[in-house]
Amino acid sequence: MKKNLLIVSTLLFSVLAVKAQITITSADVAAPIKVIYQSNDTLPSAGLSVGSAGTSQTWDMSMLNSHTVDTLTFMSYAWAPDAAFPSSNLVMKQGWQNNYAYLTNSSTGFTLEGNAANLDFGAGPTPIKQINTPSEVLMNFPGTYLTNYTNNFRTNTTFFLGLDPGIGLTVDTVKQRSSQNKTVLVDAWGTLTSPLGPFNVIRVKETIVKHDTTDAQVAFLGWQYNVQVSADSTTGYSWWANGVGFPLVSIKLDSLGAIKQTQWLLSLPLAGINEFTASEQVNAYPNPAQNQINIDVDANKVASVQVFDIAGRVVKSFSVTADHTVVNTSDLSNGQYSYRVFGKDQTVLNQGKFAIVK
Repeated sequence: MKKNLLIVSTLLFSVLAVKAQITITSADVAAPIKVIYQSNDTLPSAGLSVGSAGTSQTWDMSMLNSHTVDTLTFMSYAWAPDAAFPSSNLVMKQGWQNNYAYLTNSSTGFTLEGNAANLDFGAGPTPIKQINTPSEVLMNFPGTYLTNYTNNFRTNTTFFLGLDPGIGLTVDTVKQRSSQNKTVLVDAWGTLTSPLGPFNVIRVKETIVKHDTTDAQVAFLGWQYNVQVSADSTTGYSWWANGVGFPLVSIKLDSLGAIKQTQWLLSLPLAGINEFTASEQVNAYPNPAQNQINIDVDANKVASVQVFDIAGRVVKSFSVTADHTVVNTSDLSNGQYSYRVFGKDQTVLNQGKFAIVK
């Protein structure tokens, strides 16, 4: 009888361990320097569902597909400082362009201060800054079941357009204002199975009501106010696990409750420059170099290469179109540098170091 009770007790403990309620803290946010590959499922399966709220839930999302991939690189604010976001202590670089999200990760929460980017609308690259006042709260810590908060903030964006958007006149400058009312509730916990496997998670439900206004400075007419006014409401869900660094899955619904956006982690965060293990042959020479360095790779597999200084800042970035590439280093100061090689699918294939001695 005692043996039977012991078996039942062991089985019960095992079941509880599989579906354990977790708590998300600042330690569960990706730290410098980690690289995250986030897949976009643009044609979600009919079986994909956000499921129900409550305790001890089960979500099977193993059918998620990867149609496009975004690369998110987490770095220190010191590597990409911006005076518009002085309180930020963490920066997330999105993709290969100069597109940065300025974040603050503290013991009390994870917030987005704003974004800075260089985008080309057709008249050449133009700098854009989007500033949140106050900050957008992405998660309050500790985050656990039934954690809830409201976050009302305003986003202001100003940028030079310098082209005719189809109205017969050139629009010089655009100002966009967005008032957002956000409510957040950790409404469930349980086990989520993604293509990466099963994880104990909490589910965060987020509802945002937005009111957007666009003003435009039109050539010969001056400022035209309230050129476009719109309102929108979205509901989104994200599933967080301990030690992952970013939501495993994020799903947004349209006004009718249908899935309109699905993003998920293609892999667990990769280690930074000094930790990554090579998976593709690369030959970089001479080392040390003076005014140029040669990089030999398989152009059928490699898409691009980035060069970093000792502080982790990107000092050069270029596409690979041939097996042999000559990189001009005459503008680089003496010192140690690192390079990272990216594949056609945007995964990191190799990395290494070299010195400049002139």
